[in-house]
Amino acid sequence: MLMLNFTVSNHKSLRDECVLEFTRPSFRRLKPVGDESWNELVYPVLGIFGPNASGKSTIIDAINYARSAIKYSSTSWQQQPDMIHVPFALDDDTVQGNSTYEFDWVLDGTRYKYGFAVSPQGIEKEWLFDLPRSRWRALIERDTVSHEPNQIRFKSKDGLTAVTRRELILSRALLLEHTELTKIGQSLIEGIELAPFGDTNRERRLASITESLLQQEMSFDDLTTLLQVADIGVHSVAVKEDHAPPEALRLMKLFAQLVDSESQEPGVEKPQLRIKPLESDAVMRTLEFVHKGKKNDPRAFGIHEESAGTIVWLSLITPAIETLRYGGLLVVDEVDNSLHSHLVELVISLFLDPEINGRGAQLLFTSHDTNLLSPESGFELEAEQVWFADKGADGASEVYSLADFPHPKDANIERRYLAGRYGAVPRTAPSLLARVISAKGSVS
Repeated sequence: MLMLNFTVSNHKSLRDECVLEFTRPSFRRLKPVGDESWNELVYPVLGIFGPNASGKSTIIDAINYARSAIKYSSTSWQQQPDMIHVPFALDDDTVQGNSTYEFDWVLDGTRYKYGFAVSPQGIEKEWLFDLPRSRWRALIERDTVSHEPNQIRFKSKDGLTAVTRRELILSRALLLEHTELTKIGQSLIEGIELAPFGDTNRERRLASITESLLQQEMSFDDLTTLLQVADIGVHSVAVKEDHAPPEALRLMKLFAQLVDSESQEPGVEKPQLRIKPLESDAVMRTLEFVHKGKKNDPRAFGIHEESAGTIVWLSLITPAIETLRYGGLLVVDEVDNSLHSHLVELVISLFLDPEINGRGAQLLFTSHDTNLLSPESGFELEAEQVWFADKGADGASEVYSLADFPHPKDANIERRYLAGRYGAVPRTAPSLLARVISAKGSVS
């Protein structure tokens, strides 16, 4: 799949409509003409910059929420007492109003638009269009306000017309494995890979890497090479297998009993856990990292002994390699978290290199690292690839492109950004800190 645009409104701090555009400014038609290809008309990389709490991560959260609604609104979300809705919370009108989400993407050469509007009561609107020729064609049209029956233009409609108020038609289609709609829905769920860097997500990523090694989907040589590229001192990698101690088995069995009652958190996608019956000889598998000292004497270190940088690098580079191999969109929040600028630049460069990125893979990232805007970064992002997030006094975030500003051809974008030319920089108040430092607190 190839992402063209993502649109969101009334999601957390994103009160007003935000359109994140992956298309190049030269693309002004509905589809390529002549010898043009979709890959030529779409950027492989977009970066969003801005201060803390500006709304950068909210864009990522909105993408995650929309994907989660497609995947779960017909299943685990039905167990919730109310519709999962995360609007702008600082205005009574928006709290009760619609939040909208729309994907505009290409799948197998065909352009699609899919979106929905959601309120505290449930799904208000849902639509799916494709572009088989020169005009948009409606495949799904749903509007609860008009009280018109849902329009579904497929030969097979079984189970799709009688969806509940709190589920998406596309989600029901996935549940029923609908012949035509399943491929469309799965392209958004599987074609978009989110790689967050929280501690829980890192553990999940490492477990996935371990499983890939055991299933021979990734070789030990490949993983070792990825670590050696980062020059972090790892000589080789192995999977250590230990028999689980009795207490661990007891806790694992207790956890397995509780899994079925676990429900989906609002806007946060979790993997579906399938717990197999635990045997008395259950095996625990973990990664081990082998280092060598001056005497060339190898020593193995476990996950919790390895540096945070090693874990973060693996958490980033493995999904990046997978996306580059098979195509799709990789979404990374805080790409510079615990990583040296050169490693971040390396990953971005892989997506920008057409010889390496032959499948049109895309990368969307957020970052505080202004070095990525510097002429010394090793690559140059076009103005349309650089986005900023800023939050106003009313608490609403705005996301906008560098292309909205005049920028001389040879301008130092990093320097101009740090000077406040484009906004989206922290508004610091050193005098307030000085007042706190000088204040004498009472001791009771």
